[in-house]
Amino acid sequence: MNHRAPRYLLYALLREKKVNLNSLFDAFSRHEKIWLTSIPRPRAIALLALTQGLASVNIAALGAIAPSLEHELAIGNVAFGLLSAASILTGALVSLPIGILGDQQARVPLLTKLIYIWAAAIAISAISPDYAFLLVMQMVAGAAGVAVGPVIASLSGDLFPPSWRSRAFGLIVGGELLGAGIGMAVAGTINALSNWRVTFYVLAAIALILAYLLKKGMREPTRDNMSKLAQDVLIDHTPSSVSTQVGSVKADTKRYLLEDIKEKQIQPVATRILREDPTYWPWLKSARTILSIPSNVIFISASSAGYFYFTGLMAFGVLYLTQRFGLNTMSASLIFVGIGLGGVGGVIASGWLADYLLRRGIITARVWVTGISFLLPIPLFFLALQTSHNWLEITLLFFGAAALGATNPSLDAARLDIMHSRLWGRAEGIRISLRYILEAAAPLAFGWVSEYFPEQSCHLAQCRHGYGLQISFQIFLVLLAVATILLLIATHTYPRDVATALFSEHPTRS
Repeated sequence: MNHRAPRYLLYALLREKKVNLNSLFDAFSRHEKIWLTSIPRPRAIALLALTQGLASVNIAALGAIAPSLEHELAIGNVAFGLLSAASILTGALVSLPIGILGDQQARVPLLTKLIYIWAAAIAISAISPDYAFLLVMQMVAGAAGVAVGPVIASLSGDLFPPSWRSRAFGLIVGGELLGAGIGMAVAGTINALSNWRVTFYVLAAIALILAYLLKKGMREPTRDNMSKLAQDVLIDHTPSSVSTQVGSVKADTKRYLLEDIKEKQIQPVATRILREDPTYWPWLKSARTILSIPSNVIFISASSAGYFYFTGLMAFGVLYLTQRFGLNTMSASLIFVGIGLGGVGGVIASGWLADYLLRRGIITARVWVTGISFLLPIPLFFLALQTSHNWLEITLLFFGAAALGATNPSLDAARLDIMHSRLWGRAEGIRISLRYILEAAAPLAFGWVSEYFPEQSCHLAQCRHGYGLQISFQIFLVLLAVATILLLIATHTYPRDVATALFSEHPTRS
């Protein structure tokens, strides 16, 4: 990777519109002190964050009990990796029909049903007599856990205005990572004190509580908020008439991003402006429209690369720490959770930063923040895996996790920016399917590479325990470099795609 790339990225970002770094930190320390008290729909964010974490909790729990599973079921890294891969792949396939339902049916009841299915599959996993039975149950759990994604994306788009989406997704994804970390800590602790079967029972009970809270604590939002915003922005109006209610959330006087598109006269792609409501379009017509958006294809590819690496870390992170430092499962799980807290900080900080830069008039802020966030983990993880100092390695892994987690909220928000609101569920379903079909290979790939490079094959003095997984983590860093390059390309396609989505919401003005 070119060592000048970070300097170029930062220079290009600052060049697009002058950003005073002093004012940035001043805003963070002074103006945003009451930020948490101004969050629209905090209960919804908490519930969506916990629901979004189901798939990650499952993968994290499997990672925490990996040594016990491999010992009791007499399986190796490849067979263990298949557990995660199979659940992810099943979820990818189910996301397509769930995305359609998310655009056409009430979404809160649909989410509740998916949680019940996940809890049942996890509970039945606890009585697995053999590997094959556990594999089938993990496929069912994966189908329900992954399929919540399209429904949550559609809900979030209607709950939060465009100027708030990066911050909202930052908190949702932050809660997801925190939930996955807690799940891993709980799984590792219970597994150490009892066994992996009790771990599954406890996770199922927690999911049932979540389903109850979601059913009682969240109302179904309306679906016409984006069309109202488009009408406000595209129809000439006086500033005093702009302040309206959007989904019960008071909007800013200025419609950040949308009004910037209009003020800078960024033209939509006329041939891709939708002239009709796409809610009940045939699936193939919807898919063609969704995949015809250049930025969307780039975002799908970049997020697939990032999540491929993230899944490998989740699947084998605890196992690597047990091998590397000679720890038991509970201790390794707690360290892994501590490293993962960096990811929680990263998603929250990057969501805030992307929306701050957006308010400074940088239309492509979300794309730049994501691109830089993909780039930073490369040197941090590489150096961590090379050092022989334990605490330095853990520190570098912490900051690498922060950077990797920072890729998510701004990219999640950007995907909604470029899509007609009545296609959000199907667009997310297609994205999740394509992403997870590729990602499903991650545990297998990491496991295969780790077994291809056993510790006995290394004859250098600096070789250490966990050598195979160390090589895996280093080789697949190239995917993060690919994602960085893709995001550079997206800085040129994103503004027109946002404009096209805006005019599609109110096509009579085009």
